[in-house]
Amino acid sequence: MRIPGSQPHNSEQCGIALLTVLFILVLMTTLMVYLIEDEYLAVRRISNHRDYEQMYQMMVGNEQWAAKVLERDMRQNNTDHLNEPWHKLLSETQIGEGKMKADVMDMQGKFNLNNLKLRGDAWYGVFQRLLRVLKIDEGLADGVLDWVDSDFDVSGNRGAEDPEYLLKTPSYRSANRGFGSVGELLWVEGFDAATVKAMAPYVAALPVSDVKINVNTASLPLLRALTRSVLSESAGENLIAGRGDEGYKNNDAFLAMTEFAGQSEEIAPLVSVSSLYFEVQGRARYGRLEGAIYSILQKIPSTRQVRVVHRWRVFS
Repeated sequence: MRIPGSQPHNSEQCGIALLTVLFILVLMTTLMVYLIEDEYLAVRRISNHRDYEQMYQMMVGNEQWAAKVLERDMRQNNTDHLNEPWHKLLSETQIGEGKMKADVMDMQGKFNLNNLKLRGDAWYGVFQRLLRVLKIDEGLADGVLDWVDSDFDVSGNRGAEDPEYLLKTPSYRSANRGFGSVGELLWVEGFDAATVKAMAPYVAALPVSDVKINVNTASLPLLRALTRSVLSESAGENLIAGRGDEGYKNNDAFLAMTEFAGQSEEIAPLVSVSSLYFEVQGRARYGRLEGAIYSILQKIPSTRQVRVVHRWRVFS
């Protein structure tokens, strides 16, 4: 015999049970999705870490290889020129699942901004003339000089010290020390991104002062800026042609060029046919990651070894 009212009660219990089952199913599904996603992210993290380590070792390998090539170069000769192995280190090469590429640049083929710390007329004059050759306002040399010197006296008509920089927004002080990088020029009075970009291929920020210019690797604009009056472009090209395949063997060979008639004694302390400072640009790609390492290497002639002076990395 059917008990009156039993049918609705059973239906209500079935509904609650179904909702409970559905809730548990949704909960389990959500948990499974979370666990799968977490596992996927863990696998990606492990994969990215592996790719990073492989890529970093490839970039450091470029640096170490460059150091060995430069050490061998020191044992073989006393000059540095653009036809040596260090200048043609490594074109893009496939290494397993990755690619690597290495370039070496002679930093003494550029003008060292920190030479201006010496406050001598010689380096200041070369820098002014280099700006003139590059069609950059040569008055900007005053601001660069004030940025690196240790005093608070304003140089020339375009110099700047703390009073000028403290009026800017945001305000800051003049460094009164050497440049840490060429990009620091953006902080100097009168410079903007376009000006720094135009100058960057021709200047360096080495950790020492009085770094001589290697005439075997110097650019055309820098060679033109060596004399009291800027050399013509054809005269500068003549100096480059005089390098031949193996560069000038010594300073005397370079200073004997007719372009330096009557000025060789002034130029002699500024130039060299060898270099101590080089920059290695090591690029690598492995898996999904790509990066570059930039290292400043210094030759130590007394020990015939090469040491890393500075290193910074970029990843993408």
